[in-house]
Amino acid sequence: MVENTTVTFEWENTTLSGQVSKEYENSYLVEIDNPTKEIADSYNGRMVVSKKACKIKEDN
Repeated sequence: MVENTTVTFEWENTTLSGQVSKEYENSYLVEIDNPTKEIADSYNGRMVVSKKACKIKEDN
């Protein structure tokens, strides 16, 4: 997957989206769009997410 691709994923029963900033073997580092206060404080607005959990966000 290309960096800066927008993906969506589920985290704690919430659908989040963001841009892939780095790809690892089995996961992506995702810069979260509109992070909650908890995500911003705990994860600095970035999360490592399993490739299996990510879906490419399609613009309609």
